[in-house]
Amino acid sequence: MGRRKQYMDDGDDSSDDEGGRIRFDITDQDLEEEAEGFYGQHKTNKKRKRFGEDYTDDEQEEEETYMHGGLGLGAGSSSSTVSPMAKFMNFTTAKSNTKSATASPQSTSASPEPSTLTPNKRQERKMKAQPSSDFGKFNAYSTGFGQRMLEKMGWKTGEGLGESGSGIVNPIETKLRPKQMGIGFRGFSERTEEQKQEAKRRGEVGSSDEDEDMEEATALPGDFAGGKQPLAKREAWKRKSRKPKSVFKTAAAILAESTNDDQHHLQQPATQQKIIDMTGPQIKEVTMADLQQSATWIETTTRLPELRHNLRLIVDLAKGDLENLSRDKQSNALRMKTMEEECEVIRHRKTEEETRMTKIQDVKEMALDLKNASRNALATVGYEHANVTALFGHVFEQMQQKYSTEIEQLGLDQLVVAVWAPIMKFKSAHWDVLVDPTWGAADVQKWRSLLVSNDDPVRDETGLLVPRPKSKETLKATPYETMMNTIWLVRVRSAINNQWNIRDPDPLVQLLETWKPLLPRFIFENIVNQLVLPKISRAVSDWDPRNDPEMIHTWIHPWLPVLEAWRLGELFTTIRHKLAVVLRVWHPSDESALHIIMPWKEVWTRQQMESFINKSVLPKLTRIMRDEFIVNPREQQLDPLIWCMAWKDIISEPILSQLIENEFFTKWLDVLYKWLTLSRDRVNYDEVREWYLWWRQVFGSYELDENKVVSASFRKGLDMMAMAANGQPVIKS
Repeated sequence: MGRRKQYMDDGDDSSDDEGGRIRFDITDQDLEEEAEGFYGQHKTNKKRKRFGEDYTDDEQEEEETYMHGGLGLGAGSSSSTVSPMAKFMNFTTAKSNTKSATASPQSTSASPEPSTLTPNKRQERKMKAQPSSDFGKFNAYSTGFGQRMLEKMGWKTGEGLGESGSGIVNPIETKLRPKQMGIGFRGFSERTEEQKQEAKRRGEVGSSDEDEDMEEATALPGDFAGGKQPLAKREAWKRKSRKPKSVFKTAAAILAESTNDDQHHLQQPATQQKIIDMTGPQIKEVTMADLQQSATWIETTTRLPELRHNLRLIVDLAKGDLENLSRDKQSNALRMKTMEEECEVIRHRKTEEETRMTKIQDVKEMALDLKNASRNALATVGYEHANVTALFGHVFEQMQQKYSTEIEQLGLDQLVVAVWAPIMKFKSAHWDVLVDPTWGAADVQKWRSLLVSNDDPVRDETGLLVPRPKSKETLKATPYETMMNTIWLVRVRSAINNQWNIRDPDPLVQLLETWKPLLPRFIFENIVNQLVLPKISRAVSDWDPRNDPEMIHTWIHPWLPVLEAWRLGELFTTIRHKLAVVLRVWHPSDESALHIIMPWKEVWTRQQMESFINKSVLPKLTRIMRDEFIVNPREQQLDPLIWCMAWKDIISEPILSQLIENEFFTKWLDVLYKWLTLSRDRVNYDEVREWYLWWRQVFGSYELDENKVVSASFRKGLDMMAMAANGQPVIKS
């Protein structure tokens, strides 16, 4: 009990002894002293100065001594050790800060110059790198208590902590941050000098950067006097980036930016963007300007709310005015651009109209020239001795050279027809169509580009000729179509109906061949379908193949180049039907049928010709070969074979081969077999050989010696002759 009491007396003076017992009650004084020992300060009985009174130098030095204490520092001793970081920072009161504002700029901290330090403080600075002799002290009231506890556990002065002495040697240093400064404010480093030295020994980077940041953060305005500039900070990564400085734009800058934006966004109308802020408890609408500006101290403070509200209202009104001006400027720019485009269109249209007026004036002069030439020709009876080219050719050439692509737009075809129609009407009254079917075609062909028709192609935007687009509306006849329909066609219709002989197709064929590329399509179709084909159809219906001495192809085939075979398909059917009726009583010895059918070989299709021959001709030829042809080596009659061979150019090769094989070689091989099977004294093999060669020559004259069926049949006969000559039994294959 006595030992315990002595132990407690050594460690804490606040203990009390009553009746041989130790009191463990904690009083308010114990708590205050404990707190003062933790913060390195001791409560003094020094009377605080009232507001406006100055400290004396001794009082100020005494207060600084207490304020700069640290953990484990004895406040009651004049030789107490001060923490190096506490000496480094050396924060003072407001009055002392004012006095230290004129400190030398060479100082990297707020500590005073060595000349102003007391002897005790100089000694403390010298001992900064040496192990502290006060290591292990707990507070000012328990001096040596912690040290004695460590020594009892084996620790010795100057050695590190731990069983092997590898722990720290110097006490844990503390570093006070300036008054009213938060953690990491303005890059303030919380590390002490000991921690920095340890970091350097470990090779960690960043310690020098933190020193520079701390120097700049703690430097006073007078530190950079005399021309010395603060050290440039390295752009190193920080745990917390500094808030960017707010940059405010002037009205001129905003309008200038809106002008640059107008150049890129003239195609789109000016619209105000809406941004909904849902990060807070309430939904609110913000603008781009609000997002670009971060909150400042003025916005976060609650001081002077009326003034701040009025300023914000003024700013919002000014910002709204600027936005309205920007939108108005963009709208005006768009309107200006639209108006410029409209002006450009109007200028272009004006230029086109001026060019068109110039062309119209030139066309008007051409029309006057044509009018004068037509009037002079009518007065001098020039229509009878001159043609269109001689009268108006010089004006027509100007039209072709100047306005070849604008004939229809300028109405030049109307001018041409206006002077052409009287001449055509006058001369067509004396025109004999069948005698001179090509009259007027040369003039029309030469000036056809000036005579517009609905069938003519048109030029597209690239200048290429394309078919004229078909309109749903009823097409109106052009002046040229009207002239040809009312003047030229009337005269041609009269000649076809009253003068033309169907057996003499050449004049009318020449007329249509010449005028076909020049006439409008509907006029050509009218002549063919209403005038020519009906008359030819009546003639074919009246044709009698038995009694008509003139073959039908002589007055039908000339129409093929003009009318083409597809127009005459019905007529061909009628002709085949009439020929088939006649061939029912026909004998192959009558060659007139061959002469009538042969010209149609290239006109009818292959299928039509084969069908007609198989039905009307082949049965007759098969019957004549089967009934009338006999193979007789003594007296051979070839007439039936000749009648059949005459059709070899019309009959297809497979059908002809089948006819020869079935109707000729069957009989021929049978006769040869009988001849070779006679007794040897009755068979003359030389005669057999000559007979064989003679038949080869007969088929060779018809160019059938290369026919497969003919060659195979003669090969069979030759094998039979070889068997008989060798004395072998003859086998009829």
